[in-house]
Amino acid sequence: MPSQVENGKAFEYAIAKAYLDFFESNGIMARIQEDANLIHARHCYTLHDGLGQKGFYLAAQKTIETLIAIEPGLVSPKNHNDFLNIRLASDSEGIVGDVRDVIFSRMNGNSVWEMGVSAKNNHDAVKHSRLSPYIDFGKEWMDYPCSMGYFDEIKPVFEMLRRIKEDNPKTKWDDLGTAKSEKVYFPLLIAFRKEMLKISKEDTQTTANLLQYLIGRLPFYKVIKEDRKNIVVVKAFNIGGKLNQTVNGKKPIIKTDVVKMPTRIIELDFKEKSETTLMMVLDEGWQVSFRIHSASTYIENSLKFDIQLIGNPPILFTQHLF
Repeated sequence: MPSQVENGKAFEYAIAKAYLDFFESNGIMARIQEDANLIHARHCYTLHDGLGQKGFYLAAQKTIETLIAIEPGLVSPKNHNDFLNIRLASDSEGIVGDVRDVIFSRMNGNSVWEMGVSAKNNHDAVKHSRLSPYIDFGKEWMDYPCSMGYFDEIKPVFEMLRRIKEDNPKTKWDDLGTAKSEKVYFPLLIAFRKEMLKISKEDTQTTANLLQYLIGRLPFYKVIKEDRKNIVVVKAFNIGGKLNQTVNGKKPIIKTDVVKMPTRIIELDFKEKSETTLMMVLDEGWQVSFRIHSASTYIENSLKFDIQLIGNPPILFTQHLF
C-alpha cells in the first residue's frame, strides 16, 4: 500500500497531468518538464489502481476553473510561441522554504510570470521539524540563534535519552510509560516555549520569519484533498501581493486579498489538559499548534513536531469544492 509520502507525490502528478490535459484540449500550448521529479511522481501515481488514480485526477480537475479565474497567467500566452511550462519541484526546494509542489510559468512581457501549488493529500500539516541537543531551531526557523541557556536547559533531557539508548538500543518509547511525557515532552516544550518568547521579544522580525518558515517563504496556492469530506479546498497565500496578477493584459476574474505577516506572539501556552501540545496565537489572525511526539518506535536522541496551521486571517481566500 502506498505511503503518505507516495500519495502526496501521486497527487502532485495528478495536478500536473489534469492541467496539461485541460490546456491541450482547449488549444493552450503547454508542456511538462520531464525530469527525475516527474518520473518519481508518475511512478507513485501508478502505484494506485484505476479508482485511486481517478480520485486524485478528479480532485485536481475540480481546482482548474477556480485557479484560472484567479490566475489568468495560466491561459494568457504572450504570443503563439509562448508555452505554459509545468514542472514538479524537487525536495531540496522545500528545504529552503519553497513549499510549492507544482509550478507553472510563462513569459509576461519581458519578465517571467510564475505561480505554484502546494498539494496536500488528506492532511494539512505545515512542517515536521525536529528538536535535538544540536538543532538550533531559532536560527533555522526564525533567523535568530537560540541562547546557550536554551541548550543548557534541554541538555539533561537528551543526556537521559542517550544513556537509555546506550544501555539498551532496543528500548521503546512506550517503555518509558508516564516518564515519556513528564520527563521528556513536557520539559522540552517548557524550554522551547521560553526560548521562542525570548527570541520574539528581542527581534520583532523573527515572528514573521517564523510564519514564513512554517507556511512558505514564497506566495502560493494550497490545494487540500480531503477524502473523508469529499471536498477539495483551495487557499490563496497571497504573501506580498505577488499572486493574482494581470498577465499579458488579461486581468483576474476573482480577486484575492493580500495577507499580512504577524509582528508579535500574543499567546503561547499549553493546550488544555495536554503535556505534548503548545498553542500559539499571533496577530494578523494566525494560529499555530506544535505537537511534539516520538517519530519512531525505539528511543532516539531527537523528537519531532507535528505543526499545524489551525487559524489564518479571515481575508485569506478559501474555497471548498465538492
